[in-house]
Amino acid sequence: MWQAAQTIFLSIVLESLPFVLLGVLLSSLIQELVSQERMLRLMPKNGKMAVLVSSLFGLVLPVCDCGTIPVARSLIRKGMPTSVAVSFTLSAPVVNPITMIATYVAFGMNASMMWLRVTTTFVISVVIGWILLSIETKENKHLETRCYEHALAETATTRSVQHRRSVSQVFGAVIGHAIIEFFEVGGFVVASAAVAAVLQTWIPASVLSPVGKDPIWSVAGMMILAILLSLCSEADAFVARSLSGLTTTGGVLGFLVIGQMIDMRNMFLLPSVFSRRIVIIAFSLAMILTLCGGILINYIGFKI
Repeated sequence: MWQAAQTIFLSIVLESLPFVLLGVLLSSLIQELVSQERMLRLMPKNGKMAVLVSSLFGLVLPVCDCGTIPVARSLIRKGMPTSVAVSFTLSAPVVNPITMIATYVAFGMNASMMWLRVTTTFVISVVIGWILLSIETKENKHLETRCYEHALAETATTRSVQHRRSVSQVFGAVIGHAIIEFFEVGGFVVASAAVAAVLQTWIPASVLSPVGKDPIWSVAGMMILAILLSLCSEADAFVARSLSGLTTTGGVLGFLVIGQMIDMRNMFLLPSVFSRRIVIIAFSLAMILTLCGGILINYIGFKI
């Protein structure tokens, strides 16, 4: 039993670490090289379209959930509407090439779960963004125009005072940021792999089966586990795949979706970026929509 647990633990860690390393390197490069001005100029002035576009930014800015927070903070400081920043924060960790490839590899080169995860995350992010946008619009009917005019004017002003850095300075900043993030994320990967190994080898299936195979409680249980484990998006698919035999397809989906929207790190970090009211609304909607999505998948009978 101990040997089986070791095998499961090592397989999860060794499979996921290359994607974690790639993810933190790209995240660090983006943090240092991609300006928020370019992102702002890509944004449509129409609020609903801006939410849609920001929910797809992860395709060109492949950052993990903790990497989205500094970007979102910078965008808000430059005048980006909160609704747009929230939709980016919720979707970018999943709707990006690295996470998609990691999910594809983790589930045995089967694209079904990858597309199901990406589509569900995108839809939930857009719905939450539109709800927040409607709240913002009611509070200030001219919010969109003023925000974007202010944002672009500020970037035009600040750009002239930015100093060019040498290649060595940029390289040093990227490596320094990547090392810090790798060890922070790596700790979560190791701890989560250990939990997954214990669940599969030391806890009898008869104890987990009543909850794990229930179409509703399996989703709720896996969502709670994802929040507690707080995995990065490059590694969570490998843990989810290792647990798929203990739960339903909807439970796996709930784990993969909610874990990148709500985790222990974001609970502490997001209130420093968004108001407490916005965080509560976004988290509540994310929990409800993810739970409903997972339950729907179970009742449809979709299998991985």
